[in-house]
Amino acid sequence: MRIEIADYCIRCGICEDCYPDIYKRNYEDHCMDILVEEVTPDLEERVKGSIADCAVAAIRLVK
Repeated sequence: MRIEIADYCIRCGICEDCYPDIYKRNYEDHCMDILVEEVTPDLEERVKGSIADCAVAAIRLVK
């Protein structure tokens, strides 16, 4: 599985604040960077938490 962030992300930074090992704000390109290529089993619960915490439901897991 991998993470996708929708275009309507408002870049509020909640994901980066709560999960800095997974997301990083990219000020140059005005987007959020995903720091992991593949969601491993040990990260799955944290990624699901980031999905639940997203202010605009812009994060999703895809297979």
